Amino acid sequence: MSKSSNTTQSLGTLSIGNVVSAGLRIYRDHFKLYYTQALISYFWLFVPVYGWAKFSAIQGLIARLAFHEVIERPETIHEARQQVQPRMWNFLVAGFLVFLIVFASVIIGAIIFGLFALILGLIFASAFQDNQIILGIVGFIFGIIAFFIFMFGYIWIFSRLSIVELPIAIESQSDASFAINRSWKLTKGSVLRLQLIFFVAFLVTLPLSLIINFASLLIPSDSPIYLIFNLVISILVGALVIPFWQTIKAVVYYDLRSRKEGLGLEIKDSLSDD
Repeated sequence: MSKSSNTTQSLGTLSIGNVVSAGLRIYRDHFKLYYTQALISYFWLFVPVYGWAKFSAIQGLIARLAFHEVIERPETIHEARQQVQPRMWNFLVAGFLVFLIVFASVIIGAIIFGLFALILGLIFASAFQDNQIILGIVGFIFGIIAFFIFMFGYIWIFSRLSIVELPIAIESQSDASFAINRSWKLTKGSVLRLQLIFFVAFLVTLPLSLIINFASLLIPSDSPIYLIFNLVISILVGALVIPFWQTIKAVVYYDLRSRKEGLGLEIKDSLSDD
């Protein structure tokens, strides 16, 4: 039986705290394996295109391994790689499409806000042209409101596309468009909950980020080893953090499918039959 056989306590839906704690336990129990794979993936980034696809596939590999720990059907690294490797380019294409969706959304949002700000600016400028203080206050308030609306939109899109690699790594249909649609469907109505989960997970990684930032301040920015130090630290820390996030997303994916599709009950019945 897997070390993480008690990760989900009982197969079913999980609370926000249980999602993060389950992810932490899986990551802790398989730290050496996940960290090694993540470290290897970072070196692939230095190889254009093919290496980027390998990087994406290894992230999917880690997520698949973690998911199978959640459902108490662990796979070996060899078994998981056999399933993930043929889908390598799908991971890269999906990542590129997600980037285009987010980028296009940001551009469209910026244009809409820009036009809206221009119209309001002209209206308020004519209404308060003799009172610059009121005009400044109105402009400041509008800027704050616009910022929060913009951030909400960005976070909403990010949440809806946060588990795109999981369907590719786990489900039988694995093309990029299917994965994006699948992520969009599973996360519908769960944006706030996902953000709370990701926020708690972010708090877990925050001390590490603060330590690294403090360490980088110890080396003068004009030092010849500054760039090398930052590169090495970025790789080592990235290899620490990414498996944690992939594990969290694997638990989130399981939880969303349990809530919307009864995955936990299906697994319970299957385990009972076994």
